[in-house]
Amino acid sequence: MPDVREVWQSRTWGSLGAPVYDFVLDHPGLARPAGEVLWGCDTRRMYAAMDIVNELPTDSALLDLPVGGGVTLRRLRPGHKIRYVAADISDDQLAAARRAAERAEVSGIDYVRADVVDLPFATGEFDLVVTFAGLHCMPDPAAAVASLARVLAPGGRLVGSCVVRGVRRRFDLHMRVMRAIGVFGPSGTAADLSSWIAAAGLREVELVCNGALAQFTAVKD
Repeated sequence: MPDVREVWQSRTWGSLGAPVYDFVLDHPGLARPAGEVLWGCDTRRMYAAMDIVNELPTDSALLDLPVGGGVTLRRLRPGHKIRYVAADISDDQLAAARRAAERAEVSGIDYVRADVVDLPFATGEFDLVVTFAGLHCMPDPAAAVASLARVLAPGGRLVGSCVVRGVRRRFDLHMRVMRAIGVFGPSGTAADLSSWIAAAGLREVELVCNGALAQFTAVKD
C-alpha cells in the first residue's frame, strides 16, 4: 500500500488529484451527488457543521487540520476576530487554502505546515479544533485524535467528520479503492472512532453517521 503521507505531500497528487478533491468539496452542487454515490451521505449536514467556526467568542483560538483547500476556512465571516490556524501536511493544500481565503475575503489566517501526530503547538493552545473529512486520510487516526485532543484547552471542543467502515459493503469497497490509490489510511468503524475519542480524554461525545460519513463533537476535560 502506498504511504499516505507521501502521497498527500507529492507534487503529482498536489497538482492533479488534490485540486479535483478540493473543487468538488468547494462546490456543494457537485459534492452532494458525489457524497450520495460514494458514501450515502447528505453533504449539506457536514457544511452546516462547519459554521461552528463563527460561534467562537472574540479572541478565541481555532485549529483547522487538515485545512485542505480551505472549505471550512471560507465559512469564516470576514472581520470575525479569532486566531485561526490552518494546518496541513501538504504545501499544495496550504497554497489552495490561501487562495480560497483570498476569494472569500478572509484575512489574518496563520498557515502552518504540520503533521498531525507531531503538532508544533502547546498543550491546551486552542479553544476549538475542527477536522472535517480528514481522519480517514491519516495513517494512524487514533494517534491523530489523541494529538488533536492534546492541543485543546479544557472545555474546548473537537468537531469534525470522517468516513467510517462497516456501514455498507459498497462504501467499504470505495474506501479500499481509495486506500489502494494511497489517499486513504486504514480508517475504522464508527465504534472505533468513538473509542479513539474517549481514549483521548474527551467527553460528551456525540457521533452521528450520515451514511458512511461520521460527524462528531466532543469536549476536553
